[in-house]
Amino acid sequence: MVTLAGWLNPTRVIGLSANLFALISCAIAWTGSRGTPRRRKLAAVLAVLEAGLLVDLAFSFRWLLHDLLENEAIAKGLYAQRAGPQIVALYLLSAAAAAGMGLAFQRLRGRTGAFVATCGAILSLSCWCVEVISLHATDTVLYYTVDGVMLVSLCWVACALMTGLGILWDTPASHAHAAQSANPAGAPPSSLTGF
Repeated sequence: MVTLAGWLNPTRVIGLSANLFALISCAIAWTGSRGTPRRRKLAAVLAVLEAGLLVDLAFSFRWLLHDLLENEAIAKGLYAQRAGPQIVALYLLSAAAAAGMGLAFQRLRGRTGAFVATCGAILSLSCWCVEVISLHATDTVLYYTVDGVMLVSLCWVACALMTGLGILWDTPASHAHAAQSANPAGAPPSSLTGF
């Protein structure tokens, strides 16, 4: 039986907090994007992804999938030869992530925040897949612990920040607020010739 203290270890708390931030940011962007269906759709898709990652971090579904695949490999006598397929899977994952970011760059041209948010989501999914693939060399780096916190939590935080801050940056309300604070109502536009 896992105690609450064991379940809520520092790494998990960091991951849950990071994904909750990204989920809330996506929800804010979704509600703030009224009248702009493309922005709302992206925010909704990212919110669903972040909710899934949050649930996964809470209940470790990626490890259940990893254990299922590992047990299947053991049952078929393939466990000793797992390194080759794992490396191939990591290469394919890297190629898919790069292709996804390239496609996002083309489709989201001119929407830097949306591009950053989408790249954060792609990297989050990639990190999730790397954990499921669980090559020993990557596990050694990801699960290296410093003061009770695994380095993988830094990946989770970076990806969640990219997604959360990127989607907020893409929200029309943030553009309107930035324009309003740059030029308060009633103030004439600033000009270098007005000295």
